[in-house]
Amino acid sequence: MLFNTFVFFLFFIVVYSVFLGFGWFAKKQKWAYRAQNIWLLFASYFFYGWWEWFFLTLILVSTIIDYVAARFIESSEHQFRRRIYLSVSIFANLGLLFTMKYYDFFAVNLIDSWNQIAIWLGSTPATDSSTYLLKNIVLPVGISFYTFQTMSYTIDVYRKQIKAERDFFDFALFVNFFPQLVAGPIERAQDLLPQLKRPKFPTMDGVQKGLYDILLGYFMKVYVADNLATYVDQVFFAGKSFYVQNPEIIQAMDGSQVFVGGFLFLTQIYCDFAGYSFIALGISRLLGVTLTVNFDSPEFSKTPTEFWNRWHVTLNRWFRDYIYISLGGSKYGKFAQYRNLCIIFFLSGLWHGANWTFITWGCLQGVYTIIYLVGFSNKKEDLGVNSNESSSSITSKFSAILSGTFSRILVYSLVSFSAVAFRSYDANMMFVYLQKFLSFWTWDLSPNNNVKNMFGLWEEYFKIFLPLLVIDGITYFKKERYWIFLTHPIIQTFVLSFMAFLILTRGVFGKEVIYFAF
Repeated sequence: MLFNTFVFFLFFIVVYSVFLGFGWFAKKQKWAYRAQNIWLLFASYFFYGWWEWFFLTLILVSTIIDYVAARFIESSEHQFRRRIYLSVSIFANLGLLFTMKYYDFFAVNLIDSWNQIAIWLGSTPATDSSTYLLKNIVLPVGISFYTFQTMSYTIDVYRKQIKAERDFFDFALFVNFFPQLVAGPIERAQDLLPQLKRPKFPTMDGVQKGLYDILLGYFMKVYVADNLATYVDQVFFAGKSFYVQNPEIIQAMDGSQVFVGGFLFLTQIYCDFAGYSFIALGISRLLGVTLTVNFDSPEFSKTPTEFWNRWHVTLNRWFRDYIYISLGGSKYGKFAQYRNLCIIFFLSGLWHGANWTFITWGCLQGVYTIIYLVGFSNKKEDLGVNSNESSSSITSKFSAILSGTFSRILVYSLVSFSAVAFRSYDANMMFVYLQKFLSFWTWDLSPNNNVKNMFGLWEEYFKIFLPLLVIDGITYFKKERYWIFLTHPIIQTFVLSFMAFLILTRGVFGKEVIYFAF
């Protein structure tokens, strides 16, 4: 069930009506608070089972394992037993994730390597590697998200940062809370569980902000992302089968088209994922629960580190808290810090999918970050601002604007380059496109590959993205997500009406979220 479909609208109307009915009594009657949570849990299972009822088995197994493991961890004083219980939880969750998401990738690469060695030794290679694969298994929606969320819970209990949850139904709701179940954000138990365990009823401020979040989310998803998809698919093709059947077609693509295609796709996936996250945030606010903001105007970042503090915030926080810090962080010198960062970005690429394209994308982010930390992060430019010299002040401000603009364009360009790898279907397509990106371009204004030329792609890009760029720019520089409510009512009416108009007249409804594949 997708947020951008009519069936979800009907689903939410029913769920919300009953929720508010229980909420009316929840502050005074304990049964009403319990009914709220049981109702939301039932709705969440129904929401997730809408894709495939078998998926409920996996998420229920993960919920039971982590609930029991956390209780055992908390009740045991013996450190060895605590580690055993934690290991059971981690291996069970990662085992499910590996089987569903990564088994085929590792099996194919292992079999191919074995065959190469067998041929070199004069032995007989495996004749049909596909017999070892789980080709008919469909990747459960959101498995990477809820697996990381439940793992963080048991790790926090092991670290004695939180108490194990006694109420199984409240814990199950924490794992299955439907607004953020299939696409995040990846919430921490200490942030979400206390909100779920208290009576929930939306405030006027929460409703106002929630409706704005929903409007912004739909604007980003169905207007910006899904309209950009048309031009992204021109460069990268709408489906892998078309490329597989015509592998030579990538040779006809010019580097200038690939260059713009990287920008198009990076913006598409940002608006697609962030838009869905904002819808989830808004829906949750209407339910009286505040989720973490997962994207914070990342396109205005001046450095690679700032970009990753603003992009997919909860995933990066997860890797920082449970991997980076566990490896020692930056405590043991620069070399150890850079090594740990490389591990984090490698794992981040692998988290996104079992493909060398994602691993390459993650490694490129690590390279960007380390180059920045080694060569630029410690160099503080003295602007020499003197309040008594207006000409110097103006010059300094102008210089800061130019340098800031250049830095932002450079960072977004570098990430767009890596996005080409991310969007490619396989390693061969990735290498061809990256080579074209970096090679001399033909600048053909009339390409014969049925793809707009570079200038035509740029035109479509800015026509679609410019309104959101202005909104995000105001958010970034004002450091206020809800700046619209601080403006004049006429400005509010114009901006909100303009967004709604584009959603209704140009929005593309019913398209899946790209991150469902991860």
